[in-house]
Amino acid sequence: MSAKNMRTLTYLGIFLFVSLTLVAVPKAGGYVWDPRIIIPITAFLFTLLVWLLARFIGTDRSSLEVIITALFVLLFAPGSHLFFSRDEDAIIELTSQCIVPFFLTQYKRISRRDFKRAYALMLLMGIFCSFTHDGITVPLCLAFLLMAWQRRNEFFRLACWPMVAGWLVGTVLQFVSRNHMPKLTPDLGALTNQTSLVLGLLWDTKIFMLVVALTFWLSTTSWGRTELLRTFRRQRLIAYSLLFALSCVPFVPLGIENAVTGVCFFALLWTLLLVQALERRFFGAARARRN
Repeated sequence: MSAKNMRTLTYLGIFLFVSLTLVAVPKAGGYVWDPRIIIPITAFLFTLLVWLLARFIGTDRSSLEVIITALFVLLFAPGSHLFFSRDEDAIIELTSQCIVPFFLTQYKRISRRDFKRAYALMLLMGIFCSFTHDGITVPLCLAFLLMAWQRRNEFFRLACWPMVAGWLVGTVLQFVSRNHMPKLTPDLGALTNQTSLVLGLLWDTKIFMLVVALTFWLSTTSWGRTELLRTFRRQRLIAYSLLFALSCVPFVPLGIENAVTGVCFFALLWTLLLVQALERRFFGAARARRN
């Protein structure tokens, strides 16, 4: 059986697993919607989220990588506790989470083709995604701007520039419409308290502890340092976003909960990249020998 067919069967297995789990897990109270509707929609959205994330970060090359991605989403994704609520909260949360990797995947599809007819759509998509995702708005905006500056000589010849402009507009609207404009002279005492509070909340999250431990462990070996540098060069958008998310912790410009969500989201992506590198090192050689 080909690798493509194996991946297709893996996604089908994920869909069936989520569906059966939703059927088996008891729910307090009644269904908001008919279970024959809510269960397949929830299972489909979860499978779609796994597919989008795996496609975006490149963990879709084998069935094992897809399964690992699904497990990480299930265990560590922000808002994952809502995935099995079997009501509209699960639909809203999964839909919101699917929008982000879809947007990032489209951003990665940078080319020099003529997209003038789609520029308005990409601009609106950037505004919508930025304005509706508080937790990742600021760090991703800063990462977009940094990468745009690095490519400043050719930026407006790339197909992604309307998406970046839209994200910037959405970020500005976040601050203007919700009265979160940063102070010109911040209180150092308040910054210290906010930093310690957010770091304390992050330390209680499994994914933050995992990303810190995994990154530190890889940095102690020559192969690990090479792999970290390689991953950083290939996935600069994720790396920059994680660094900016941590840098924004003292200011929590859009709220403490959103700051924690943003760090956890990008920590999840970065951890998946590192786990992919480990899988490639320890299992890739065995697959190569078998082939």
